[in-house]
Amino acid sequence: MAKVWKYKNKRTNENMYAFKVYLGTDPVTGKRKETTRRGFRTKSEAKQTASILVIKYKNGEYTKNDYNIKTFDELFNIWFESYKNTVKHSTATDTWWYYKRYIKPRFKNVRVNKINVAFCQRNVNHWHEHYRNYRRIKNLAAQIIDYAITLELIDSNPMKKIILPKPKPKKEKKNFYEKDELKYFFDCLEDIGDKRYIAFFRLLAYTGIRRGEAMGLKWSDFNFDNQTMSIKRGLYFDERIKKVIVQTPKTKSSIRTLDVDQETIQILKALRADQQQRFLKFGVNTLKAGQYVFTQDKSNKLLAPGRADDWLRWIYKHYPQRKITVHGFRHTHASLLFEAGATIKQVQDRLGHSNSKTTLDIYTHVTKKAKHDTAKKFANFMRS
Repeated sequence: MAKVWKYKNKRTNENMYAFKVYLGTDPVTGKRKETTRRGFRTKSEAKQTASILVIKYKNGEYTKNDYNIKTFDELFNIWFESYKNTVKHSTATDTWWYYKRYIKPRFKNVRVNKINVAFCQRNVNHWHEHYRNYRRIKNLAAQIIDYAITLELIDSNPMKKIILPKPKPKKEKKNFYEKDELKYFFDCLEDIGDKRYIAFFRLLAYTGIRRGEAMGLKWSDFNFDNQTMSIKRGLYFDERIKKVIVQTPKTKSSIRTLDVDQETIQILKALRADQQQRFLKFGVNTLKAGQYVFTQDKSNKLLAPGRADDWLRWIYKHYPQRKITVHGFRHTHASLLFEAGATIKQVQDRLGHSNSKTTLDIYTHVTKKAKHDTAKKFANFMRS
């Protein structure tokens, strides 16, 4: 049943009527669907319109202006309600963040039916000038506008008619360590003496796992006798709900079992003993099933993957050296694997890539020594 009320139009000073009505449950999202309308001259007109909308919604005819979508932000909210149920939780949050960070400031209050090619072109040019990931931003905006076509709000997508600017040359940044640099980094960690730091970055550099996969490790994922480690989950901090969530790894190929070297096993055993001792004084039993390897101090709660960035910043502050990102340790592992003679397939399996193209695209930058050895091998072959 519709709720109808009277209000005064501020522009004309006339008495008008508005209503709010419950239409039913959205079959896609499972959420209640309500709508509010204003601008009716009589109470009976408002009630009649509300009844018609309920019938149209039940018959699946609730389209076009029935959604009462005017602004781009309203379009995004309706699109996102359906989109988030088709992808992983982390993917949905990444999409939400991209919209909030890049698209919303420029599109939020723009009327959907007023968006044209010139407007889209200006914004794509702006993104191209300021952001390296401008293509992804443009594609997301186009995807949202496509939904307006599905809802029959517009007839074509102006974002698909723009002239896409030429990509800017990438600034090559060496986001991995050479062998000697990595050794020095771990010498610094030994000097610091924090077993969590040593174990965490050792896992990244010696197994190539992602930081979220490392934060998602439980002690039950290790077989110390066989020297193996199973990757079954990853942690992700959801910016929308401000909470750490546990989810499956990035791809099916990311679910894998890896061999772990003996020294890393010993480092992990030392961390486990240290963890038990540290939490014992807080009355926390870390020997229980399901105990995570890396947790918050005192509370033993899950750590957000971003905490690793804090650790690395602290290390660099107190032990100055060439900086790389946390993800750079995964790059380091791949680069040194290539230098050690591993094949593309071996590196692909180790890193959990779904295809070799991903491995080649990201890790064609082998270390200087490997490049030098390649040239040397060719010269020796020609002399023989």
